[in-house]
Amino acid sequence: MPALKSSALRITAWTAVVLMVLVGGVWWAWSAYAAAQQPLQRDRNAFVGSNTCLSCHADHHASWKRTYHRTMTQEASGTSVQGQFDGKVVNAWGVPVRPVHRDGKYLFEYLDPSTQAVKATVEVARTVGSHRYQQYLSKDADGRYARMHLIWHIGDQRWVHYNGAFLYDDHQGFNQHAAVWNPNCIFCHNTGVNPNITNEDALLKRALAGERFNYLNAAHWDSEVAELGIACESCHGAGGTHAQANRNPLRRYALHFSGAGDATITNPKRLTPQRSAEVCGQCHGQRTPAKLEMASEWLRSGPSYRAGDVLAEHVSLVQPDTPVPAGDPDLFRLRFWKDGTPRLSAYEMQGLLQSDCYTRGGATCIGCHEAHGGTPTGMITEDNRTGASCIGCHKDAAALPAHAAHAKASPTTNCVDCHMPKMVYGVMEIHRTHRIRAPAPLAAASNKQPDACTTCHGNRSGQWAADAVSAWRRGAVAATATASIPENLRQLFEGDPVQRAVAAKLAGSDKSALTNAERAAQLPLLFAAMEDGYPAVRRFAQQSARVSADRLALPQLAKALQGFDFIGAGTARATALQAIRSAAPATKTASDALGGLLNADGSANAALLSSLRAQADTTAINIGE
Repeated sequence: MPALKSSALRITAWTAVVLMVLVGGVWWAWSAYAAAQQPLQRDRNAFVGSNTCLSCHADHHASWKRTYHRTMTQEASGTSVQGQFDGKVVNAWGVPVRPVHRDGKYLFEYLDPSTQAVKATVEVARTVGSHRYQQYLSKDADGRYARMHLIWHIGDQRWVHYNGAFLYDDHQGFNQHAAVWNPNCIFCHNTGVNPNITNEDALLKRALAGERFNYLNAAHWDSEVAELGIACESCHGAGGTHAQANRNPLRRYALHFSGAGDATITNPKRLTPQRSAEVCGQCHGQRTPAKLEMASEWLRSGPSYRAGDVLAEHVSLVQPDTPVPAGDPDLFRLRFWKDGTPRLSAYEMQGLLQSDCYTRGGATCIGCHEAHGGTPTGMITEDNRTGASCIGCHKDAAALPAHAAHAKASPTTNCVDCHMPKMVYGVMEIHRTHRIRAPAPLAAASNKQPDACTTCHGNRSGQWAADAVSAWRRGAVAATATASIPENLRQLFEGDPVQRAVAAKLAGSDKSALTNAERAAQLPLLFAAMEDGYPAVRRFAQQSARVSADRLALPQLAKALQGFDFIGAGTARATALQAIRSAAPATKTASDALGGLLNADGSANAALLSSLRAQADTTAINIGE
């Protein structure tokens, strides 16, 4: 009996222990879960860097690492520098520059134009950009990172003086677009920004004493960033609190199994459409500080916005009527089309805010773009490039009469071609507008802006396009051609710099509705556009001519076009154009005179082109890049 009693006592004791462990475990788990629900005081400035995220989020880290966001700003090195520092001299705007790689350093040697002797040697400290073109920064003793004069165009595989990237004419100074990185590019191209101006008080005293000086050039900096490039914490907020809290595995499991959001980090997918779009809009929406007094704070410690905040509490998005504190009063107005639609890149947020898809449908950036998916170019899937994301709301769109008729006429055309046409200039390219709306050819023409119809149907007028759309909507036969000047070609010669640039680029688009014969007829007009006074327009006209030469299988013309340098000296360009015209096929009688732009023999009507050019707006447009 005593033995049995002892055994029973042992069982009871072990049972009690097990129950205590179970109860303790449940209590511990419940405590962890309860703790996970408690709001933590998140440190808005505790940036820890993407490597901290890697240990738990390896897949997201890997998908981010292959994006151009990651490589937006880098220290100059053999893996980051893409330009050819091969010792070949680049001549542009009066000063020869020789990019060289010596002793592990990347250098620009500035030469005397007369003797070719080296006048100055400047080392590349950092790179900006890795997709379309790459800029180079030097650093001086005052901590100032300055943009250097040559940029490497990655698609064209050539050096370009930065004057060629802007919407100004040939009469630019060698240093005209000099810029300082610390109070400008640093904000959007990096993570956890701290410009840290160090002599602000001294500069203020000089200004109050009436001294006139260039504030940004006189400023000294000790700038820091949590991470070069656009990293995890740009879109998710500072991660220090999150990393610390989630060292507790029970907290992680509790959050995982509950499906609840984690208040220590921002997930754009869990935000409202407006807050989610603003995460992208902090950079993809040109802005100024919400209050004037915040400007000083930006220069000292950087913008105050963090992912998930209400953007309007920190910034004011630039609009056509945004006041300009100093300088050209039309600075911001010229960055928009006449109806208020943005026409430069980095204004995507402003375009989205003007769209019914956003204001009525709740569309947001990540409905189309995927920060961790799609291709690095645009961070978008191939399906979404052609409008797959539109079908979620517009399920019956294909059945609409206008859509059905257009699909038969050109099966490759899709939602974004018509509702988000290419009409935006930036980084030496033409991009899609982010103001989503139905085509309105006549309204666009009256506003002196491109439209989806006539940039695709480049040999047709705005009236023709309006009649065609109206007829399709009624289920009637499409309109016939008119004798009017085609709208895209009118804008190519009569427009302002953005109009001319867009028209020149889209004249040779792969998706153009032009037949081969119509492309060939347009070539003399593209050659004429290569005489434009704006380098950007010349470049796009040359590109379109090359696309058409390849499409028409004209190898001699394609070769001659390669000899044209859009930023070369005027005499050299004229000689190259002579060779290009000689290499073009003999002109034939024009079956379509394109509203009088072509003579009977198919050559360009110089008198009419001169008349159109006399009406062109030649105002230079500061694109803010």
